[in-house]
Amino acid sequence: MNDHRLCWICEENVADTSEHALKKSDIVRAYGKGSYHNLKGKQPIHFKNGKETKLQGANSDVIKNPKDLCKQCNNTLSQPYYRAYDKFIEYVLKNSELILERRFIDFEEIYGDDFPTQQTNLFKYFIKSFGCRIYANPDFNVPRDVISIIRNDLTHFSTGLKITISINNEVINNLGKDCFHFIGKTEMPYYNLGDCPNEFGFSFREHIGWFFINYYYLIDIEPRSGVEWIADRKVLFIGEI
Repeated sequence: MNDHRLCWICEENVADTSEHALKKSDIVRAYGKGSYHNLKGKQPIHFKNGKETKLQGANSDVIKNPKDLCKQCNNTLSQPYYRAYDKFIEYVLKNSELILERRFIDFEEIYGDDFPTQQTNLFKYFIKSFGCRIYANPDFNVPRDVISIIRNDLTHFSTGLKITISINNEVINNLGKDCFHFIGKTEMPYYNLGDCPNEFGFSFREHIGWFFINYYYLIDIEPRSGVEWIADRKVLFIGEI
């Protein structure tokens, strides 16, 4: 991998920072800030491509992408997105029983009167996560609509990326309702779009415990995975997978 790639957002500065493939704040929330060696039998294990690696800490290189962003785009530009995501996840963890019972999320309950702006920032966090996932694979280019939304910090936009949110009952049955230490991402299959040989569709999931965020780019969503969302709903109904 080229160590001097450009940041995929601005496409001008050298990519000199690495985005976490698994969000650092989620790892810290589950396992703390210090060395995980002291957790002994409870030390988290990272699984990828059939390989198991014990995490030494929340900043471990094993849960980072190759260098993909410049400091300006990864820090200053992205801070509102990170804050919106952290507030969203904190709400989910504190209200998990309510979410399981009623199967919807009301963004106004999370963000107050500013929910239109903040849910847009949350969606941009997911866009950024998607873009970094694509850029980590040298065989694909980050789609232009994704780059434009983040680079220009757009308020109104259209995109081929759709998000749904699901509850995974198999995870609940195997690990219980309080399994929020179980954090990960699925593999990312891709689909060649027949009419456009150089254009691809993608899908994958990421999760904290039984709470799954599902990404679909230029492909149809799975009907039971929830109502599709592109930062355009006050209330988001959740599916099951």
